[in-house]
Amino acid sequence: MTTGAVEAMPAPSLIVGLRLSGKKAAVFGSGQLATSRAVFALDAGADVVMYAPSTPSSLSKWVESGRLTLVSQAKYSSSDMSAFSVAFVADAAPADQHTVAYDAQAAGVPVNVAGSAALSDFALMPTYRGSSSLQIAVTTNGVAPRVASRLLQEIVSKLPSDLEPQLTDVARLSRIALAAARQRDEALAKLDAMPTGGDTDSTSLSLADISTAATATQTPESPLSSSGSVAEEAAPASMLELDELRAGTAQLELTTDVQVASSYVAHGLSDLCFVYSAREQELGEAALVWSRRAEKNAYGDWASALRMETRAGAGHALWGALSAGSRVSAIASAASLPYMLPVLSELVARKQSVVVHAAAQSLDNTATAQTDFLDALVALQSHAVFLVSSSPQEAHDVALIAHAVSQAASVPVVHLTNGAQSASEAMSVRMASHSRLIAYVEAVVAAARKLNASPADTIQLAFSQFKGAFGRTYCSFEYNGSPVAETVFVSLGEVASRAQALLPKLLSESDTGVLSVRALRPWSLSEFISRLPSTTKRLVILNALGDCDDSPDALFADASLSVLVGCSAAPIEVLSRNVYGVDQHTFANAVREACGLQELPAEEEAAGSADDLGQQQQASVPLLATPAPSASVSSAHAIAQRLAFPEAFATQLTARPGEKTFDVKVSSLYRMTPETYDRNIFHIEFDTRGTDLTYEIGDALGVYGHNDPAQVAHFCRLLGLDGSQLVTAVKDDQCQTRSVHSWLTHALDLFGRPSKKFYAALAEFATDEKEAEKLRWLTTAEGAAEFKERVSDTTTYADLLLEFTSARPSFLYLVDLVAPVKPRHYSIASSAKMHPGSVHLCVVSVEWKTSKGELRAGQCTRFLNSLSIGDRVVVSVKPSVMKLPPIDSQPVIMAGLGTGMAPFRAFIEERAVRKMQGANVGPMTLYFGSRHRAMEYLYGEELEAYHADGLLTNLRLAFSRDQKEKVYIQHRMRDDSELLASQMLAQDGCFYLCGPTWPTGDVKDAMVGAFTTIGGVKPSDANKVIETLKESERYILEVY
Repeated sequence: MTTGAVEAMPAPSLIVGLRLSGKKAAVFGSGQLATSRAVFALDAGADVVMYAPSTPSSLSKWVESGRLTLVSQAKYSSSDMSAFSVAFVADAAPADQHTVAYDAQAAGVPVNVAGSAALSDFALMPTYRGSSSLQIAVTTNGVAPRVASRLLQEIVSKLPSDLEPQLTDVARLSRIALAAARQRDEALAKLDAMPTGGDTDSTSLSLADISTAATATQTPESPLSSSGSVAEEAAPASMLELDELRAGTAQLELTTDVQVASSYVAHGLSDLCFVYSAREQELGEAALVWSRRAEKNAYGDWASALRMETRAGAGHALWGALSAGSRVSAIASAASLPYMLPVLSELVARKQSVVVHAAAQSLDNTATAQTDFLDALVALQSHAVFLVSSSPQEAHDVALIAHAVSQAASVPVVHLTNGAQSASEAMSVRMASHSRLIAYVEAVVAAARKLNASPADTIQLAFSQFKGAFGRTYCSFEYNGSPVAETVFVSLGEVASRAQALLPKLLSESDTGVLSVRALRPWSLSEFISRLPSTTKRLVILNALGDCDDSPDALFADASLSVLVGCSAAPIEVLSRNVYGVDQHTFANAVREACGLQELPAEEEAAGSADDLGQQQQASVPLLATPAPSASVSSAHAIAQRLAFPEAFATQLTARPGEKTFDVKVSSLYRMTPETYDRNIFHIEFDTRGTDLTYEIGDALGVYGHNDPAQVAHFCRLLGLDGSQLVTAVKDDQCQTRSVHSWLTHALDLFGRPSKKFYAALAEFATDEKEAEKLRWLTTAEGAAEFKERVSDTTTYADLLLEFTSARPSFLYLVDLVAPVKPRHYSIASSAKMHPGSVHLCVVSVEWKTSKGELRAGQCTRFLNSLSIGDRVVVSVKPSVMKLPPIDSQPVIMAGLGTGMAPFRAFIEERAVRKMQGANVGPMTLYFGSRHRAMEYLYGEELEAYHADGLLTNLRLAFSRDQKEKVYIQHRMRDDSELLASQMLAQDGCFYLCGPTWPTGDVKDAMVGAFTTIGGVKPSDANKVIETLKESERYILEVY
């Protein structure tokens, strides 16, 4: 798009189609750009008169056909203009540009003057070539009355003639897809209903057919063996062969690990087992292998294991399988549980029997599996039963108990297993045979139904039946340690096992104990209290919560409430420590410190750092201390002193104390997408003359947006704040004095999203106990789901203060509690050499609707879009890695998506200047992608001109939604393998990608493909080549 004069805002753009078939178009100029304009018009069906000294050789065929007429520029007359329907002025002299533009205006002929928005009626953006029409974008530049009637005559009033068949094809493909889905569902239903033995008719599949079909459908990319057949998935090292377990009648002692032990029970007691695991995890592999081998379950039926994706809506497959009457289980990482939360809650309400074996793990920053209960605790609010195990033996036993409880009580059960690295350690496990699995489950079901037992009572029945059947004892809470312990550690699974391992040494120095929680839900308050020694004075909750901000967790809350309600004796102090990812030495010293014992020296245990230990919290004190505020009200006298004696007080009058900023003025601002389009992308220019602002190619401009003054004033009225009151406070390590209104408008992120710490802090000011409790609950693991909803709904500081009306901290506290406004950085879209005294940005407005239907916008884009010519803005400059290569002749390959085009506009302008200065500039290739050419071809006319001039050697466009098939920049890159290999490997070219992160992998694959297929790079070395290019700053990504 183009704009009008710098001094005026352009009128809204209009997308139209000029139907030029049988019409005449005038083209002025003889260079490449003029040739390009002529071809556009000729392709659209127009006859062209070209005012030029000679005919370009590439247009000879058009001259011979009679469609193109060459006329000397000297023979042009103003009266000629009325014969044309459209005029293009390409590379004519400036005087001729003005003459032609004036003549076109007088005759009412729409005109495009390359490089001059002020003289143009429209910006050329060809997007559809066919059906005798040429689609363009028109910016009326305030002269709509002059050209409106002529444009209306030319607007295409009907769809292109070949569009209807395309739409028909889409409808036909949709019908085929629906039919295929129905056939798939029918096939699955037939497989579920297939008899397990006896003769089958000729239309039935054999067992081998079923196994092969399962293999093909369960694995997205099945590895091929040397013969080309599907190779069997590698079995886990501790894999079990099921023949003995299927045939036996007793327990067998076998060596296996946590995952295989629990998977064995899930496979034995299920018809369908769904495996939800992240890419880097290997959960459920044993169940998948047994499924591929067509191993039957304990009921003699074929058990299928299906790999599923962990994403929003995960778990719906469980519901569908249960509805079909199947026995269902799942093997998952605990990270899947929050995604499954809505389904689990629904299954609880519908009293459905299903077991989810969830590995309580996450990967730390070294990609090592660590025990992590954070996501599991979030899922507690589903009200499913939660049971916990640690060792391989416990994993087998508790998995069996979980299936029995689920069937007996008709309730979903989540079995949390050890997810740490130690979970893969194989140990000797006494495994129940298939017949023993079924016998135990049937016994628990019969006993529970006879007593009409609740889920809580069913758990106790299951524990009792298990001891009778297998001789091993389990309880909801299992205590080990001194009977007169004063300090008791409460924990889950693997963390409890680590604490128990320390007991022998601890008991020689202190009376202490460990309470391991086996049944996390339903929580039995009375049993918890009964398991504690009567001498207990202190509970220490040891939990492993990755990515946690030290807020209290559900286990801490359960223990605190239990001792508060259930203990009539002296109060018990409750502390909490997060031991996620700490080594054994750090863990041991954390336990010793809680017992009042001296820390062990590093040489006595594996080295570690106690600094990793999470901070303790006491139930008897507020979650967040409330110190005196750092802010204070400033009197007019104090302000006058600072202004009168600036040297003494080090007074500075600046918008952003302590930061290098510049005060610039808006010189141009216009929208580049149509008003009717759902994305507002705009171009804005700032006048930097009179400032010290300088920038280099690739730098980013930091813009300090303001909150809406009207919204701030409204907020002040609602909270009864005096906007004119002067307040001094330290913010960002700088002592600042501002009015209340200025603090809220310029310095505090009032309409930003607060962290959990603000919720906890606000709770301390709430005089209504229910509001205080709700605010604290939102910081816990149980409140995490609602907290995430609030984050996604962009609940702001202001929203919270207005919602919780009893929480009214003074403004002096708010200055400390509300985060400061930070600059928003935008890639600079201009070259300082081409635009001295000016800096340009390309910005997309960020807008969304909340769940209440309120329209909201990003603070900085709202601020920028509200500016007018002449407004002042505070900015800063941030360096970037996006730099042109040091040698002008080096090839440059750029890939920009949407506003990711910004730095490449600067690149092109910089090289254009270098070329004008006589430098030998190398080839430039641009891959640009957006949704629609007519809507989002950002700086399209400039790019076309640079391409026609030859500076932009290759212009490769990908408009994803302009055709039936989606086309992205990576597709264009795959088509250019020879170019990429030659310029990157042989000519020392540089590659740049700017835009969203999603295409990064596909773009890399396209580059790797070029290197391996054309460049002679071995596939095994391709990634090393990319890494080498990155290290030498020749493969640069700036994605967000």
